Amino acid sequence: MGNKENSRSDYFQSIARYFFKQRGAPFFLSSKELDLVVLWEEMEIPLPVVLEGIKSSLENYRQAPGKKDRIQSLVFCRNHVLRAFEQYRERKVGFKEWLGDRKKKKEQAMTEIKKFLEMIPPKITYLKEAYLRAQTILSQSYFNEEELEQIEGEVEKLLWQNAPDGEKAKVKKEVLAGYKFKEEEFKRIFKVKLVKVLRDKYKIPYISLYYY
Repeated sequence: MGNKENSRSDYFQSIARYFFKQRGAPFFLSSKELDLVVLWEEMEIPLPVVLEGIKSSLENYRQAPGKKDRIQSLVFCRNHVLRAFEQYRERKVGFKEWLGDRKKKKEQAMTEIKKFLEMIPPKITYLKEAYLRAQTILSQSYFNEEELEQIEGEVEKLLWQNAPDGEKAKVKKEVLAGYKFKEEEFKRIFKVKLVKVLRDKYKIPYISLYYY
């Protein structure tokens, strides 16, 4: 396994170990939790920032009044991790620069989506409706970025569902040769890899501003 694969494995395992230490059993991540970790990695959220967000989420939960059960899912920490990432970015580039960066990202996304809709390949016209919705949202002065993330998820689901068997077999072979994860983790990595291959092949732009 190369340095990149080792780094990726460390990212997954470090997050899992930290969360298991706080939560206790069961000592495995669900499909939704694995998908979330893959998303954080794709967004290039630094490991310390992810752990900071998880810690903040758990502390906030424990300090809230009233008797409660322990946190069962890593998904509960999602918003705190994203908030920690935004704070990290603000500390890194400054608030004004961040606002300008967000505007630039929006313009880039709108340009890429417009270009894609004008020249969408016949084999993936099933994506057109999702990209039209994203275009409408981005054209507004104020919008909820979570809506873009939801559409991003829809696009990935459509790509997975409509992927040709030959493409799936090719990617599966590559993943089996390059990764050493448990079966459930392998399925998640296989899905992410397949979607990325299809995006590259058909030049499918991202919708979420995090990718710009």
